[in-house]
Amino acid sequence: MNTSSATTSPIPSCTLYPQPHLLPFVSDTHLSIVLPTVVYIISSAFFHLLDTHHLFNSYRIHPSEDELKRNHVTRWDCLTTVLRYHLMQIAIGLALSWGDGPTMIGDEACRIHDWAVRVRQARALIPTALAALGIDAKGLAVAVKGTSQGLAQIIAGEAHLPGQDTLQDAGMTPIDTLLAKIIFHIAIPALQYLTALAVVDTWIYFTHRLCHINQTLYRIIHAQHHRLYISYAYGAVYGHPLESLFLDILSFLLAQLFSHLTPRQSMLFGSLAVIKTISDHCGYVFPYDPFRLVNGNGARFHDLHHQSWGLKSNFSTYTRFWDSVLGTEWRDEGGAERRYRRVREAVGRKEGGEGPVSSRSMEGAVAEGKEL
Repeated sequence: MNTSSATTSPIPSCTLYPQPHLLPFVSDTHLSIVLPTVVYIISSAFFHLLDTHHLFNSYRIHPSEDELKRNHVTRWDCLTTVLRYHLMQIAIGLALSWGDGPTMIGDEACRIHDWAVRVRQARALIPTALAALGIDAKGLAVAVKGTSQGLAQIIAGEAHLPGQDTLQDAGMTPIDTLLAKIIFHIAIPALQYLTALAVVDTWIYFTHRLCHINQTLYRIIHAQHHRLYISYAYGAVYGHPLESLFLDILSFLLAQLFSHLTPRQSMLFGSLAVIKTISDHCGYVFPYDPFRLVNGNGARFHDLHHQSWGLKSNFSTYTRFWDSVLGTEWRDEGGAERRYRRVREAVGRKEGGEGPVSSRSMEGAVAEGKEL
């Protein structure tokens, strides 16, 4: 097919109809609300299996016995709090989606056509922009035509290239439609996901950091989460109800507001977010953690924040962006190793009855939100 020749493109006729549900017994909207909880259960159960059977101990950040010595909450109390969080999340989701109809589809062709029109209009401006730079757009188009007719037509805009039988204004070319499909199927969803990620990551960073700056907020609300000095997977969302609401749940509501994710997009985004949160608190550093390989924010990154000497560092959950930009990222890896070793030795001496290693205990520091 000659991608440089024009074709008439009548406006397609589109009829909206409800999108069939992924599962016949539940709507996509309700599934998007419940699925993150299902993923949370499955993911945390996997790591709990590793914990209870002492599998992959060589990849643990802390020795398994440290949990009993340092955590100030039982696993049962943690579990009941986590269940409350998920019931709250589901209840809020169902309440906000009350009365929502099914997702309507069938207008894909029309929306692609609209984008093709925008592409064609934008392409028509290219010769003018090149002329402002002193470049002959038509001459450049003729020069590259033998290599790529599609690129030649993009450069030429609406100009009539040699060998064409009709002018561009007779209709859209296949290159317009191709670019429109790329925008519709790839660029727009990618922008939606990136917007949702940016909103969640930004909201959680600043509200989380605020909870450490304001001692009242820390003492009353956020200190509960830090009772887990040695975090484990299903305790990832263990915390005060107000923290669950305003830090976690509200961040995703705002992400939905700004990104306009569809229910199926929300399923993917919510599920990946849950897996990331579980991974941050699992207590294992595996060599091929995909989240850590993407941006360096993994279980070790967040575990540093849970230590008494790292409370003022590593506030981010999904990326390292804000920590890096605002200077709150822990960068002294050697110092972290020394402190981890010192904490393990201190716990061992305390267990052996040698008394506290300092007048100011690690537990007291965390309870106050201060670093040692």
